Amino acid sequence: MGIDAKSIPIFMLRGIHLLAVCAALFGQTPPLGNLPFYTAASIVDAATNRTGPIAANGLATMYGKNLAFVTRAIGPDDLRGDILPTALAGTGLRISIGSISVPILFVSPSQVNFLVPPSMRVGRHKLLLTLDSRTGPEVDIDVADVSPGAFPLDSKYVIATHADGRLVDPAAPAQPGQVLIVYAVGLGQTVPRLVNLILPRAPAQIEKLGQFRVLLNDVPIAGSAVLYAGLAPGFAGLYQINLRLPEELPLDPELRIAIGEFVSPEGLRLHTQPAALQ
Repeated sequence: MGIDAKSIPIFMLRGIHLLAVCAALFGQTPPLGNLPFYTAASIVDAATNRTGPIAANGLATMYGKNLAFVTRAIGPDDLRGDILPTALAGTGLRISIGSISVPILFVSPSQVNFLVPPSMRVGRHKLLLTLDSRTGPEVDIDVADVSPGAFPLDSKYVIATHADGRLVDPAAPAQPGQVLIVYAVGLGQTVPRLVNLILPRAPAQIEKLGQFRVLLNDVPIAGSAVLYAGLAPGFAGLYQINLRLPEELPLDPELRIAIGEFVSPEGLRLHTQPAALQ
């Protein structure tokens, strides 16, 4: 799809944000001792940091206290073939949604990143974290079929790369007519369909491609300019959007992703250099 996946910034894949969800925990009394503590409101979309529905095959982040004894991210040794682990070796931590154990991608005492299984049905489910013999509270999590979001580079700009893998930033802004890759979450099932616990190794277009749009300053780019919208092979829960920018390109336009009536949050922009400024 025109990009080496190894060029993707690792902090994006782990979903480690500087924004803490302190309000979700504020004012609530943790249990006595060192039991894991979190709330429904402290479980958010790993890219957007929004509460609310998380898409099937979506990346989620849980913030809390006493969530783990160590800090550890998934690595090649945690895979068995292409099967994602439901526990990282040496952590003793597991998360279940309903009766399904979910893949764990990153753990620390205050944050855990996990993948909502792609076959998870839409609706409300019970989530439970266990750490060895310690059990956290059972809380509700809402699952949607899609919940689009772009990964932020910082508080103002999206993560995007040029076709050669260079990051789009002030030193290398996007230019009219260029092909870019934007990274996203929450775009839902694909064709062929995703299977629980299996790390995708091949490209696969999203199932709802006919409803998919990329908006620049709320104006959709031409459908023919979306060259690919689907899985980023080799990464759990990560999607890539390959698109050709219009020749009439504004300076640092707001970029949003939409599937039907579901639209990514406002506020993130794309670093650009319009033709008039070249």
